[in-house]
Order: sequence, then structure tokens, then C-alpha cells
Amino acid sequence: MDKQRSVLLGVPVDNLDMEQTLGKIFDMVREYQSDSINRLVATANVDFMVNAHNRKDSKNAKNLLSILRKADLVTADGMPLVWLSQLLGEPLKERVTGADMVPALAEKASLEGKSIYFFGGADGSAKQTAKIFKGLYPELKIAGFSAPMIDMEDEIENMVEIARINVTEPDILLIALGNPKQEFWFDRYKKYMKVPVSIGVGGTFEFISGVTSRAPEWMQKTGLEWIFRMAQDPKRLINRYAKGLFSFNRMVLPLLLVNSVAKRMAPKQLLTDGQSQAGSTELTLHDQLSMIQGMNTFITQTATGPVMHLDFKNVFALSSADISNFMSVLLLAGKENMKINAFNLRFLPRMLMKVYKIQDLLHPGNELPNGPETYAA
Repeated sequence: MDKQRSVLLGVPVDNLDMEQTLGKIFDMVREYQSDSINRLVATANVDFMVNAHNRKDSKNAKNLLSILRKADLVTADGMPLVWLSQLLGEPLKERVTGADMVPALAEKASLEGKSIYFFGGADGSAKQTAKIFKGLYPELKIAGFSAPMIDMEDEIENMVEIARINVTEPDILLIALGNPKQEFWFDRYKKYMKVPVSIGVGGTFEFISGVTSRAPEWMQKTGLEWIFRMAQDPKRLINRYAKGLFSFNRMVLPLLLVNSVAKRMAPKQLLTDGQSQAGSTELTLHDQLSMIQGMNTFITQTATGPVMHLDFKNVFALSSADISNFMSVLLLAGKENMKINAFNLRFLPRMLMKVYKIQDLLHPGNELPNGPETYAA
């Protein structure tokens, strides 16, 4: 069971400190040598969460949410996410921002002989960032840098950029196109890339190169960095931040309310092993599902693939840890092309899945083979 992730508004965020995050990234660089899978690291903040649930742009929101859920590593780049995890009872170890991660990454890459490509940014910030790091860490391998005006629909130009990146054979690609563009760009063109690890770093190059000033450390730690940034460019940011905070709070307040009710229910932990019918595809889910007492589980085979049926009749509430574990099950099932049906879902578990933003991962079935109606939250 993956105990190092917390579910925050439908996104699994890794519970790692900076040192552990760097270790994970370089482990993924080494794994590429054996499996050739290019991996994504996302540095999520309030903007990410708002963009992933944007009702006015639901198609792009769903795409971003899917990308974040598939990402190989998601860090909490923002104190509001750390605070939210604490209020939910699944506290993240610390805030891991792109602006802090990239310098530490450069230092570790210089020690391990790994190369970095700087992609994106504005006002020559990618080149300047590479120059600064080369001065600080002479042994650092700079694979290259470029800051093209990216048009997502211009496949020819994007393929030219990817060829330019691939020929340098970087170990790590830092993508500074801003959210959600950098995540969309990676997801759309990853099949053409030959890079072990790509990291979306937003405006990090501007911070490091000095194009944009960063807030004092005390403002960063107290979650007031957004005020400092807004003061630097009020015309552009005041409306964006106001809308973002309103949207974020609109999602968070119901979550905290329903979660507090669930805590009072004090659900017990421990479940029965899953059972499967003949001819079905099985998953190793016994440990993953060990969070709900008395839930009956069985798997059937349909024309479109296996379906796992979960009977929640004895489940009265779920803790935040249960939600995290259950989402691990849902994501694992998705990778195996298995649909998940939940039936006999009581009001509180259904509301918890809704406010935690994971109900969309359930398969909306109609009836089970033995008759009872199924419910998707």
C-alpha cells in the first residue's frame, strides 16, 4: 500500500521532503536505463488545483487532472496544500517548491554527473539560469537551453524543439512553460521524447535569474508569498489570485466540513480479502483494500474487460487515510484497464468521495450480475 501520498482535491500528492524528492528523481533517472519510460514530476500549487477543476473549461480541466494523477511524482508547491493536508489528518512533511528544488537538483546533478536541459521561461531566463548554475557548480553538465514561443498545435515546430532536446541526451528536462501548458506539452509530446525525467517548474527560471524577485523567506513559510508577487504585478495578478482563492476555498470548505463529520464517525480499519470469479483478471489489491471493514469484493469479466465490484453496505465513513488508500486502488485498477463499481454506498462515504474529488474514478454501472443496484458517487 502506498502510504507516502495524500489525496488533495482529487490529486495524489507525494509526502516527501526535499531530500527524499531529490532521491526519487535521481532514482527515476536511473530506472530509465532499464525501462526507457520518460517520467513526469509536477510541482502542484493552488493554481494547479483550481485549473484541474475549472468548470468553465471542463475539457482541459479533466485533461490536467488526469495528467496529475498519472504523474510519477507530485510535490506540494504551496503552503495552502500543506495546511490542507494537516487539516485533513494526512500531513505532508514539507512544502517542496520548484524554486527550491531546481537549485538543489543542479547541485546534486553536478555531483552525480547528470545533465540538465533548461526549456522555456521568459526574457532569456533559461540561459541566465544555466549560466548561474554553471558558475556555482562547474562540474554540472548543461545539456542545453531554449525558450521558444510554444504553440501547442504547431506539431512541426514542437517536433523541431524535441529533436533539439533529444540530440543533447539530457537526464533531466526542466519545462518552464507555466501550468497547465507545461503539463499539456509533456503529455502530448512525451512519446517522442528521449528524456528520463521531465519537471514542470513554472516561473522558476525567472526567480533564479533575477527577472522576478522572490518573497522574503518569512513570507514563503507563512504562505504570504502570493501577496508579494501580486504587489509586483497587480494589474495582471490581482484578478487571477482573487478568482483562484475563491475557487480553491469553494472546494476546500465542503471538504473540511464533511471530513470533520467523518472523523467523528471514527471508522475502523481492516478488510476482507478480495474474491474473484472464474475467468477474471485479478489485481494484487489485498493490502491496498485493507482500509474498510466488512466490504465484499469480487471481480467479473465483461465484454469490455474486468470489473471490480465493491459492496460498501458495512461502511459508514472513511478516514483521509482510507481515501488515500482507496485512490491507490482506483489508480492501480485504471492502469490495468479494470473498472471499479461501488454499490450500497451510504450517504457519508458518497459525500466523502465527492468532496475529495475522486468520484469520477468510479465506473457508473447499472446492475450487478446478482441483482443489486450499483451506485457511483
